[in-house]
Formats: sequence, structure tokens, C-alpha cells
Amino acid sequence: MNNYNQHKEMIKTVAEALGLELRSKMAFVGGSTTGLLLTDEVTQEEIRYTTDVDLIVNVVGLAGWEELRQKLEGHGFKVSMEDDVTCRLRLGELKVDFMPDDSDVMGFSNRWYSEALASASDYQLEDGLTIRLLTSPYFVATKFEAFRGRGEDDLLGSHDVEDIMNLVDGREELLDEVKNSSQELQRYISEQITYLLAHDSRPYLLQDASRGDSEREEILIERLENLVGLEAQC
Repeated sequence: MNNYNQHKEMIKTVAEALGLELRSKMAFVGGSTTGLLLTDEVTQEEIRYTTDVDLIVNVVGLAGWEELRQKLEGHGFKVSMEDDVTCRLRLGELKVDFMPDDSDVMGFSNRWYSEALASASDYQLEDGLTIRLLTSPYFVATKFEAFRGRGEDDLLGSHDVEDIMNLVDGREELLDEVKNSSQELQRYISEQITYLLAHDSRPYLLQDASRGDSEREEILIERLENLVGLEAQC
């Protein structure tokens, strides 16, 4: 089973355990969802493997988090002594991170989580099972924000940047989707890609993302530059 199908099975396991009520209040995000957003089958086959499933949840304060945690335990999710990640629970051996959009809960958050959760769209994982999934522009924005917080300027070693590059490479319609987003989101994505293209690691990043295929690299550069150009239109 390739990484895409493994991730899909992981998401399915979590979605079924959550049930309809909880599932409808959360949105799946993170590396395990990259393949779901890709429309190019070749890129879909090449996504990286991740061991956890991430969701954005709307809770207010520690009391709200504790209430949610108790509900999750009623659905089979458990706190594990093996984990030092506060927002992480386990479903069997599967790691599941429930990330609040309120920074007061964990002492950190992602500036795009609230908007991303509010704008998440329905995605049919299979017959009879629908999840809420981040739109591709918000996926990119949340990934850039995560990189800014933990990436330590290491483009080549960042899974967040890898996921972004895979999405640019494997979703041709991304440019139009970003064009139809808010000016603030367009500007943010444009600024972050400008940073990538000006970075010393740019040649290696592009070569890695295109798997050494020069034609593919040219397409990738064109798509990135088109996204940068959106800032001038804001």
C-alpha cells in the first residue's frame, strides 16, 4: 500500500471513531491530508509518509479543551504516557493531534486555524463517509505558518515545505483557488513563496521537488512565480 492509501486509511479510522457529530465540528489538516488535495496522480504517488493525523478544533479556554477531551475519550481516544505533545491522543496505536484554534489552550496556535476551520469544505472520503477538509489555499497558509514556527529556516529538512511544494506541483488549480481567496491570504502566500524563491537553498529545493526532472522543474517555477505575482494584484 502506498503512502497516499495508508494516509487515507488512517484518516478513515479517525473519522469513523469520531462519529458524525464530532467530525462535523473539526477539520482534517496536516501531512496526512496532502494526498487528498492533489489532482495529479504522479505527485500523489510520491507524497511523504507521516505517522499521525491532525485536526483543527474550535474550543475556548482550558475548560473547553477538557470538555472536548472527555468526549473524545468516550469515542476511544486516550491520553498516552508515551507522548509529550499536549494536544495528542491515541486511537489504538494511531497518533491523533487535536489542535485548538485558541492559543490560550496550549500556549500556541496557528494564525490561520480559525479561518481555515470556518472555510473547510466537505470531502467524501468514501461512500457514506464525509469529512471536513481544509481548502488548498488555507492548507498552504497553515503549512507556511507552521514552518515559520518550527522550521528553523531549513527548507530542505522541512516536512511543511515539502508538503507545500507537492501541492504546488500536484494541484494545477491552486493558482485560481488562491486568486479567489481573501487579499490577506493572497498576500501572505505570495510573501512566503517570495521568501522561498530568494533563499540560498532554492536550487536544491526545486531539484528535490521536481525529482530531477527539468521540465517538471520549469512548470513548478512558473506556478510559484504566478503565485508570487498575486501580491501585485492585491
